[in-house]
Amino acid sequence: MEALNIFPITIYKTEILNNDYLKNLMLSEILEASEHLSPPVSWFTNNLKTSFEGEPEGMEVIDKYRSTLEASYSRCLDEFFDKAFRVRLVDDAIWYNVYTDGEYQELHDHIPQGMNPFHWSCIHFLSYDKTIHNPPEFRDPIAQIRQFGVPMERDRVNEYYAPRVEEGSFLMFPTYLQHRVSSCIKSDYPRVTLSFNLRVLEYGNKRFKLD
Repeated sequence: MEALNIFPITIYKTEILNNDYLKNLMLSEILEASEHLSPPVSWFTNNLKTSFEGEPEGMEVIDKYRSTLEASYSRCLDEFFDKAFRVRLVDDAIWYNVYTDGEYQELHDHIPQGMNPFHWSCIHFLSYDKTIHNPPEFRDPIAQIRQFGVPMERDRVNEYYAPRVEEGSFLMFPTYLQHRVSSCIKSDYPRVTLSFNLRVLEYGNKRFKLD
């Protein structure tokens, strides 16, 4: 008897080696700036503080430390890709999300509107305590289709998968994967993540033309 696990979906995980340095460098400024932020109106969350739509004027933390962040992220991407590659941050955007008071984020994906795709999304856990904070939960993209089958007991899968992450963890996942963050415990220790989307311009001998 042989059971074949076909069509796998892969997410990648590594660690930011200089996370303590980045946290000391940026965290206090992010927390101060986040007090001037609120979630976009299209997000179905409670009071998550995010710079997704832009940082407060005069308090641009990401722009201030962009070169340092991109150097750290480049080292992670070098670990993930198995062939020569060239990527570009979508709209040069890195944004932060701050959870301090039981906030959550609804189920969503990073599939863009229009023709140009986002290929990968990344999350950096700048400030995170696994004893009080929740990891992102990724939803099985064919969960609805599975209800039409009768899987063997040994083949059953959960609808959601939560990776084990710690402070300094760095994840890369396909942008089509829906994910969410369930409500975190109210705490003085903030859950702060940095996120961005990538377009792949070259991978091995493949070149991707974008409009």
